[in-house]
Amino acid sequence: MLIPNSFGLTVKAKNFLSIDTSDDLSELHSIKENSILILGACTNVILNKDIDKTIVQVNFKDIKMYEDYLSVGGGVDWADLIEYCLNNNLYGIENLTHIPGSVGAAPVQNIGAYGVEVSSFIHSVECFNLLTQQQETIKRKECKFEYRNSIFKSKNYIILKVNFIFHKRFVPNLSYPALANYLIDNSIDKNSLTPQMLSNSVRNIRNSKLPDPRLEPNVGSIFKNPMVRSQDLDNEFLAGHRWDQVDGYTKLSSARLIELIEPELNIPDTLRLYENHSLVLINNGEASFDEVISVLNQIKSKIFKKFKIKLEIEPEIISS
Repeated sequence: MLIPNSFGLTVKAKNFLSIDTSDDLSELHSIKENSILILGACTNVILNKDIDKTIVQVNFKDIKMYEDYLSVGGGVDWADLIEYCLNNNLYGIENLTHIPGSVGAAPVQNIGAYGVEVSSFIHSVECFNLLTQQQETIKRKECKFEYRNSIFKSKNYIILKVNFIFHKRFVPNLSYPALANYLIDNSIDKNSLTPQMLSNSVRNIRNSKLPDPRLEPNVGSIFKNPMVRSQDLDNEFLAGHRWDQVDGYTKLSSARLIELIEPELNIPDTLRLYENHSLVLINNGEASFDEVISVLNQIKSKIFKKFKIKLEIEPEIISS
């Protein structure tokens, strides 16, 4: 069957299994572990044309409030969770507005934006463990959350539900310069800022930088921002496009690094770097998996050769 994906690549899979209820998990027992590929909304993956595995997709859509936490099905659209929180006085993830994908995919790479990471609000994650063939609940501290990383990247778990603890009082996080500047430029008083206003502001910023994948197929940022030891950098290197961290490291802008080597790139007509944000690669139509990988490797190679900085691809690459 054909697998829809936000990069618009033509992808066929051998088999497909939808997990709509807990009873459907029994079907996993007959599938070999290395023959399973867990996919959500396919907004952050680059897939080869033929997938010789069984695609497993979780479609738990329930949202339930308990005394201490909010339980959210892995198949819930992330945008729907944002809306639910705004309507129910649950605060903290306004900065994560307009990130595509499902709730079940959010913990995998610990999604983050504008100074906020989802791991800050995760209480626990309910999973099906492919190694033990059992359901289990993993507490936040056991998830090994890091920048764009978690234990779930091991592929040993199918995320069924994510349990969140949100703030009961709205305290906006305006630490990210682009967000703070947007409020100033649009004459929005931070002292009168509401959760909906903050969410709308983030949406507007993202829309100004990132194209709608339904109109221009893409997977968002193609590289993570690299973390480099501060002592290894010249004080003026990438000025205005770098952020000091608390642990002796500096985060660099991948977008700016790409801009500096963009004239040297050989990109086929089927692809292009987005005019408003060089960190976004767009499928102009009929792009192939091999062409995409070639462009990504070109960028990595040229940046390392010129700056001795290693870039790490952000979307997951699935070659077979």
